Amino acid sequence: MDGVLLVDKPTGLTSFDVVARVRRALREKRVGHAGTLDPEATGLLVICLGEATKLVPYLMDADKEYLATARLGITTDTDDAAPGSKVLFESTEASLRALSESQVSEALRKQVGAIAQKPPRFSALKVDGQRLYDKARAVQTEEDAQAIEQQIEAKTRTVEIHDIQIESVSLSLPHPALTFRVHCGKGTYIRSIARDLGEALGVGAHLTALRRLRVGRFSVEDAVSLDALTAAPLAPLPAAVAHLPAVSVTPDVAQRVRQGHRATVAALPLPKAQVAVVLDEQRQLVAMLSHSEGTWRIARGF
Repeated sequence: MDGVLLVDKPTGLTSFDVVARVRRALREKRVGHAGTLDPEATGLLVICLGEATKLVPYLMDADKEYLATARLGITTDTDDAAPGSKVLFESTEASLRALSESQVSEALRKQVGAIAQKPPRFSALKVDGQRLYDKARAVQTEEDAQAIEQQIEAKTRTVEIHDIQIESVSLSLPHPALTFRVHCGKGTYIRSIARDLGEALGVGAHLTALRRLRVGRFSVEDAVSLDALTAAPLAPLPAAVAHLPAVSVTPDVAQRVRQGHRATVAALPLPKAQVAVVLDEQRQLVAMLSHSEGTWRIARGF
């Protein structure tokens, strides 16, 4: 079974939980997901089956779109409202009353572009071979907290946020909040956007809801619930990489590419890019190519 399954993940399940359910329901051993969603988040989870698992890295690199809600005035240790999260800071009413919608909009606008983003303390990034969320749960002393904060700072990285649009905002007490839409590149933490918004405003903030709307060309509108897995259609392999530049080749060339002929690959009319897709005349996936040190190579064959 080869293809891409679009699942609308409900709240309360990990991405691995969804993969396990798909594996059981469809009786397919090779199953993987293209981008983790936190347990409390909902929305599009792209599941790759069979040969499509080779395409997971390319989908991970695709742009994504989210709808998020953040509450102003409270900072938590998880940067969201997950069960068990602890309040680290709570703003005064006076500070919250002083906020304006223009201040909120400006603070979000400053997060658009190529920015340095610090990951949440509770994230799956590894430090010394251990997940950050495991290290965070093990914190017992102030010394532990300072040590992990230094490790988190060291994991700060540049991410690309293409656009942030405010959908709605209410600064009414006691629960001022806003909902915003984010179009971003790989590796972006929406929880960090909420946290950094609160820091910029001086009142603190945390994420209270998150829904993924899009991954590459795939939309949550085409996703199915967990109850409909067995009847769900699979998107073909080329659809998983439709966001990447592609070249179509004749049957003879397709055969030589599949056989790994380097001269054939070098002669292809390829775009100026780091990754390219090779399709045959029936629009079937032939290979994924990568460009490095001036040379195109076959990264994945099909």
